[in-house]
Amino acid sequence: MKILLSILLFALAAGMACGAGEMRIQQQFIEYFAQRAPGTAGVKKLQHSLRADGTWTDIDYTSRRRGEWPTRKHLDRLRTMATAYADPASELYRQDGLKAAVLRGLEHWIKKDYQNPNWYNARIGVPDRLGCALVLMGDAVPDAMLEEARPILYRSELGMTGQNKVWCAGIGIMKGVLYADQALLERAVQDIWSELQVSTGEGIQPDWSFHQHGPQQQFGNYGKSFGDDMIQWASILRGTAYALSGDKLDILRNYLLEGPSWILWNGRMDLSGCGRQVDQGCQQSKARSILRQLDGMKAIDPEYAAAYDATHERVGFNAFWRSEMAVQRRPDWYASVKMSSKRVIGSESCNSENMLGLHLGDGVLLTYVEGDEYEDIMPLWDWKRLPGTTCDQGLDDLTPSTLEGYGGSDFSGVLGSDETGMAAMIYKRGNLSARKSWFFFKDHIVCLGAGISGETKGPVLTSVEQAWLKEGVSQDKNVIQHNNVAYQVLDGKFQFSDNEVEGNWLSSFPTRPDRPVSGKVFSLWIDHGPSPKDATYAYTIFPTIGNRDAGVGSTVLENSTAVQAVAWKGERYAVFYEPGVLKVAGGEHIEVSAPCLLVISDDGMLVADPLQARQRLDVKVNAKTYSVAMPQGAERGRQVEVKF
Repeated sequence: MKILLSILLFALAAGMACGAGEMRIQQQFIEYFAQRAPGTAGVKKLQHSLRADGTWTDIDYTSRRRGEWPTRKHLDRLRTMATAYADPASELYRQDGLKAAVLRGLEHWIKKDYQNPNWYNARIGVPDRLGCALVLMGDAVPDAMLEEARPILYRSELGMTGQNKVWCAGIGIMKGVLYADQALLERAVQDIWSELQVSTGEGIQPDWSFHQHGPQQQFGNYGKSFGDDMIQWASILRGTAYALSGDKLDILRNYLLEGPSWILWNGRMDLSGCGRQVDQGCQQSKARSILRQLDGMKAIDPEYAAAYDATHERVGFNAFWRSEMAVQRRPDWYASVKMSSKRVIGSESCNSENMLGLHLGDGVLLTYVEGDEYEDIMPLWDWKRLPGTTCDQGLDDLTPSTLEGYGGSDFSGVLGSDETGMAAMIYKRGNLSARKSWFFFKDHIVCLGAGISGETKGPVLTSVEQAWLKEGVSQDKNVIQHNNVAYQVLDGKFQFSDNEVEGNWLSSFPTRPDRPVSGKVFSLWIDHGPSPKDATYAYTIFPTIGNRDAGVGSTVLENSTAVQAVAWKGERYAVFYEPGVLKVAGGEHIEVSAPCLLVISDDGMLVADPLQARQRLDVKVNAKTYSVAMPQGAERGRQVEVKF
């Protein structure tokens, strides 16, 4: 196999002239992977530690682990070494000793043909890494070895959906290059760019969420890989007839700017965006990937370079209504709430990952100032007391199955303007139900709960916080302060602990190595007792104590099973769980014809349908009635603005 010939065929398939075209594609393929290559010392270490039989002593070649298969590290290392060999800027460029080592490692893998019970490794994981190493090595690969690798690479076929389709298509491009299959190459490129679309299936959603494995937010898992691969192929193919352009570029830009970049804070990804991979180091590693994507887009989409740079300074509220997740970003703090319903999956477990995450979509409210409040705390978490949730402490099985990953109610929605917003859900899990809402303002969050009822196996707790203990906890009447954050109870009684806790990553990721952890955890909760009936709670979070000192500025208008409402600076924020009336001081009456989320100001109102079932909704403000047409089809759940 001669890579120059393959690249030439690649260029001709795209209708390019000979010469600069094929060299550009080859160069950009190498350049892309060279960006992530370690220094010369790291590559030399890999080269010299490779044994004569083409193996490394520290890799388990017998493992059958489905998730993060350790044997696959063999191919990761060969890809790294092949990058150094192919990179003209590397000290090891086309060095004979490195070439011999890579070929020895490739020969071992191809002869042994290591396999794993997880289908992903056969169809995607192995062909992707093996194909990349072969392309990078180019004409150094003997023709016989390339033919021996063919059966392994061709276990990957075009097809599937979402990011799985993109992975398979990327492998198809490499096979097209390696085996001079122009038809396959063209189909593969078409498959990749075809996933740059907005739909309600798997992939990019109308609210710029990313869904995979059904309707669930996957920013930090499949969505992260989607961005990685789109930028990889856009970078490699830029300046060619296969280049990303036009409406496809617009979609990728909007996805990155209005999707995953929203959930980064101080160099970390919001834990609620990490999907099932809430494992050690996940917040920083996933954030690094998104930041690389934003940086990489500046070369592909230079006209919007300033917009990619500005994402870390973003201030505002974002309602991901397709994923039932809300995000509030302020200059000095960040918060999010993640919910679920009969329409949306809140959490999943797969390949023995996330074995305790049943409640991750049950109204988890995470509040960040420094960014490391929850970093790697998962082994020490009480997973029945995730921040923001109201849960039966007697539940035994916390593994989110496909069915249990969904919420138990149809009622879940988000709504917001540029800087403020709200979220609400009817929580149902087992016999327990509750009506829960969150109101996000510029300097504080108001949290309301009502109708907390059900025959339970244990006491029911509403968890206010469960984070690393940063400094001493202080209490003054109805206010708890910790790490410059103030928690003020309005209805109920706070209880807290700041104890040393011991745990192990094995509890949530049992297939990984034994990793015991200990540390001090700050926990704050409200105890509703066993089998409560119509219990309530209300509390306010001030992410910086200085905000509390400046004054609350909000008033709870009602907290019942019918309405939960808060007034703030002349605006009324209300969750109507049923048709009804909200009476506001001063004689104002707000009446709705159906359940809804509603914000009313002097200028107009925002309305959303949390049941996603209405075609029209009537809102009567004092004597005037507004008949609001609600979005339909793919837009169901999106808010509507009405000007007075």
